[in-house]
Amino acid sequence: MEKYIYVILTRTLTIPGKVIRKVTRNPYSHASIALDKNFNEMYSFARFHYQNPIVGGFVHENVQNLSLGKEEEVFVKIFRIPVTNYQYRKLKKYIRHFQENEDKYMYNLLELIFYPLGIKFKIRDSYICTEFVMHLLDYIEIERKDLKSTRVTPVQLKQCLEEYEYYDGSLQNYISTVEHEEFDNHFLDKENLFFVVGKSIKQLGKLLFRKIT
Repeated sequence: MEKYIYVILTRTLTIPGKVIRKVTRNPYSHASIALDKNFNEMYSFARFHYQNPIVGGFVHENVQNLSLGKEEEVFVKIFRIPVTNYQYRKLKKYIRHFQENEDKYMYNLLELIFYPLGIKFKIRDSYICTEFVMHLLDYIEIERKDLKSTRVTPVQLKQCLEEYEYYDGSLQNYISTVEHEEFDNHFLDKENLFFVVGKSIKQLGKLLFRKIT
C-alpha cells in the first residue's frame, strides 16, 4: 500500500501572516508537514502561543493553530507526496528526534524580520516554517523542482511541489471530510503580559547569542 505525506500551505489569519503575504506576494504565509491525511500528525516551526508571535519552535499542530480557534474560513493548498516505506519511517524517526529535543530548537524570528531587506539570518538549530518543511523533504530525498532562490518561501514551496498538488480550498471543508482529532496544545491559552514580554526578551537574547557564537 502506497504511503503519502502532506505539505500544507496556509493563509493564516495573524497580522504577521498578512505581512508575510504582502512581502512575498503570495496568498500563503505558513507551511506545515503532516504524516497522515487527517492531519493528526502535523508539524511545523511556529509560535507556541497565539498571544506571543516571538517565542516559538518545533510544534505539533492542530487545526486550531491554523484557524486561531475562529470560525472565519481559512484557505489552504495541500500537496500529497508519495513516499516509500523507508522514506516514511526515516521521516517519522527524524520528527521523533525533534520531539525528544524540542528544547534545543527555536523559531528563527530574526530570519523573518530581515527577510524584506534580503538578508539571510541563518542561526544554528533554528528554523522558520518553510525552511523546516523543505529540510525534511530534502532529508528523505523527495523528488522536486529546484528552488529558484536560496531563500525558502511559500512561493518557492508551491513552485517546487506543484506536481503533487492535491487540494486547494477551505481548511474547514477539507477537515470535515477526514477524521481529524483535536487536542489541546495550549496554543490559545492566555498569558500574563509581563510573562509574555519577559519570555520574548529571553528568546531574542538566545537567538542573538547563537548567532555570534
